[in-house]
Amino acid sequence: MYNEDDLKFINKKNKLYTFIWLFLLAELAGFFALFYLYLVEVPKETLKSNDDFNTIFLYLSYVAVIISVPLAYKIYDNRKKQASKIKSLKQNTEKYFLTMMIIYSLFEFAAIMTLIAFYLTKMYQPLYMFGIMFVAVLLNKPSLQRFLNKALENREEHTILEDTKQSDEENDKKNQIK
Repeated sequence: MYNEDDLKFINKKNKLYTFIWLFLLAELAGFFALFYLYLVEVPKETLKSNDDFNTIFLYLSYVAVIISVPLAYKIYDNRKKQASKIKSLKQNTEKYFLTMMIIYSLFEFAAIMTLIAFYLTKMYQPLYMFGIMFVAVLLNKPSLQRFLNKALENREEHTILEDTKQSDEENDKKNQIK
């Protein structure tokens, strides 16, 4: 389906996307180490009830994590459907790169919010949510081939449906003429 130049282009882009993904993982691990090892001495006591801002920020960070994971997969699916309508390989790779950046920005925002909540509240619970975000980034390894193959499958299904509709319309016209 692809010629040799297209495959080289895909492999080159995939290496770049994998490098960005690894950099994001290292960045999140670095932020975790910074917040956990250097900035916070976690006391045994829990959050004080009079500290409203910290409580609100804690729950906002939880909401950000809970919303970001399904939202990221919804964005990915919608962008993949849009890519099925584009015939150019370069435009599809640009669309994939933009999709990946949107998703990773969403994940990073939620992860950093949980680390800030950990710093403000001095409780371990936000670290569990950070772990969820780290695993979400880890499981969302970039795969341009998967994105393009799905786009091509959608395009082929769409083409088959259009061909079937056209042949049905032609048969109806022939039957009307007879």
